[in-house]
Amino acid sequence: MQSGIATFGPGNGNGVYNMKKTLLVAGAIAALAGTSAQAACWTPQQVAAAKVRDFDTMLMVSSLRCRFESRQLANDYNTMVMRHRGSLSEMNRMLGARFKAAYGEREGANQLDRYITQVANRYGAGTAEQLSCASLASIAQAATAEPQTSEALIALAERAGVVPLTPEGVCRAPIIMADNQAPAYRQAGLVQVAARGRK
Repeated sequence: MQSGIATFGPGNGNGVYNMKKTLLVAGAIAALAGTSAQAACWTPQQVAAAKVRDFDTMLMVSSLRCRFESRQLANDYNTMVMRHRGSLSEMNRMLGARFKAAYGEREGANQLDRYITQVANRYGAGTAEQLSCASLASIAQAATAEPQTSEALIALAERAGVVPLTPEGVCRAPIIMADNQAPAYRQAGLVQVAARGRK
């Protein structure tokens, strides 16, 4: 059986064909590598899910930190969790799917646990201390009255100034230009093609 990629050399009548075949395989490998690199970044939906996870963790950790200053914070946090349980679960599932896709079933679960622990440690180390206990209580109370939707929680997290952990960075949106916004060399090429078509 011949190898899928033949060598190009003297006496091989299919040399050019096999060289093209080799280049095609190499191009496919490069494309797959590019896809893997792109998959590592955080999509807007995943960033939104991370914001909600951060927001939930911020209030949970702060309810312990502020338990002597504001007992109402803990009560409102528990009410928020009960009210928004469905949306919180949805955002957590989205985060879990991201890590599962990147690392597989078992390791993905481990990586998700590490991520959640890292988020909690940030707030345990005082990341939310720029917000007073009274401010945090106000945020938690507002959450108890918001519609039971993921969008409402995302908006609350953004208003609270939550900046989630996205170690691999956020995916860049593709830049799509109209023909009239194309670079000059492209526009010139279009004009030349049009001119040839009229001859």
